[in-house]
Amino acid sequence: MPTKATKAELEATVSELQHEISEYQHEVRRLLRSLGQAQLDLKKLPERLVTYPRPQRSEQSSIAIDRALAEWSSMVEEPDRRIDTYIRSREGLGWDWLDPYTRNGQFAWCGAFASYCYGTDVLLSVRKNTFPSCYRMNRDWFSSSRLQDSSQILPGDLVVVYTSDERSPSYGNHITIARTSPDENGDFHTIEGNANGVGPNQDWREGVSKRTRHINTVARVYRLIDEDYEQ
Repeated sequence: MPTKATKAELEATVSELQHEISEYQHEVRRLLRSLGQAQLDLKKLPERLVTYPRPQRSEQSSIAIDRALAEWSSMVEEPDRRIDTYIRSREGLGWDWLDPYTRNGQFAWCGAFASYCYGTDVLLSVRKNTFPSCYRMNRDWFSSSRLQDSSQILPGDLVVVYTSDERSPSYGNHITIARTSPDENGDFHTIEGNANGVGPNQDWREGVSKRTRHINTVARVYRLIDEDYEQ
């Protein structure tokens, strides 16, 4: 049979319970203070949080495609003197310290072609420092809003692709300009410099060419932002 608690034991139990209640009340008050401070902090926030929207297709990207198609129509093939304009003129990369381009393979000019197509609408410093190679684009643009998802390609985007199954380096090895967005199969059309592809006579040739690429071959997609353009 259980024994009855003594008066002293009951008083001790009551004292312990009162202490626990006091501790709980203290904790509740602390939580209420924290909640009140959080509500005050929320009131200090602007009505609209600042966001950084992804860049949209620009008028300049349409102009770049038109310029690219004009170069394609003029049948630029290796080692056409026109390629030197892409590389050394201020309309292109502006790398005027290089020797004139006279032989196939002298310079990997896919980025120079893209630079020329975007032309003087884009800051010369951007064309000279970033457009020349896949490595430079990755270095300067990978951690920026210029980087896009491969499934969201828009006409005029700079699309860096892999040209072999090795997928090395990770940032790609050939720069193209997208002419279309990917279709339901993931295929999209490009225009490219320093590329084997279709010419204006529908022949397979090396130079300024049209290609069909698949998003599985895409390493990076870049879309220029306002600060890249001449104001």
